[in-house]
Amino acid sequence: MLTLVNTNRMSPPIAPVGLDYLVGAARRAGIDVHLLDLCLPGAEISQLARRGVELIGLSFRNVDDCFWPSAAWFLPELKEVIARVHRHSDAPIVLGGVGFSIFARSIVERTGVDFGIRGDGEEAVVRLIEELRRARRFDRVPGLVWRAGGVLR
Repeated sequence: MLTLVNTNRMSPPIAPVGLDYLVGAARRAGIDVHLLDLCLPGAEISQLARRGVELIGLSFRNVDDCFWPSAAWFLPELKEVIARVHRHSDAPIVLGGVGFSIFARSIVERTGVDFGIRGDGEEAVVRLIEELRRARRFDRVPGLVWRAGGVLR
């Protein structure tokens, strides 16, 4: 099972269109998908404590609020979300989204996540799950950032 999480909590809430594309691609590939939108009332990371989760995908849409008076930087909040995910699941984590793609390698380094997908994720997330299930040849996954021997690839 693939669990996808919209981490964006900005107001007004923005529908996770990119995650909707990933849900469609995964379902077409026969992968069971669960979507957790943290913008919705009652949505909690504790809901990730499900059996059979193979991969948790976190969307990182914005790196900041683009408003100079506040200059809110969202990486610390993302790191907290990742820590909470780790408290509820042992599944590997993959980051994606527009904000992530801009600083992909740096964000993977700073957050310590298992994987990141730079750019469009529809094909990549399906291929990543396939590789997690079998050969683990991550070089076959388009746009993937991962560690091999302690080095980011």
